[in-house]
Amino acid sequence: MKTIQLIAIAILSLLLFSTSVNAQTKKKSNDAEVTFSVPVDCPSCVKKLESKLPHEKGVKDLRISLEKQTVWFLYASDKTNKENLIKALDKLGYAAKEVTPEKEDKK
Repeated sequence: MKTIQLIAIAILSLLLFSTSVNAQTKKKSNDAEVTFSVPVDCPSCVKKLESKLPHEKGVKDLRISLEKQTVWFLYASDKTNKENLIKALDKLGYAAKEVTPEKEDKK
């Protein structure tokens, strides 16, 4: 009897674990990505952006490249848009221009 209970618990655990992993790996349909060219030229600039931008509504993730002078965002398109992200960068003193994938590859 204990063996059957252990097997049942193990099967349920595997099912629950596989469902939660699957839910985490799916990209939601309302997620969008954008890359901006931003004049960041020192580690202090990067620190400033990293401390402020994650708190903008809808921002889920961001990566700042000092070398390429770009900021990449993953954001919820139902909560914000590219224009709002540009405004947020502008408010921090950084003029931003969207980088299309072709331009990004050439850098």
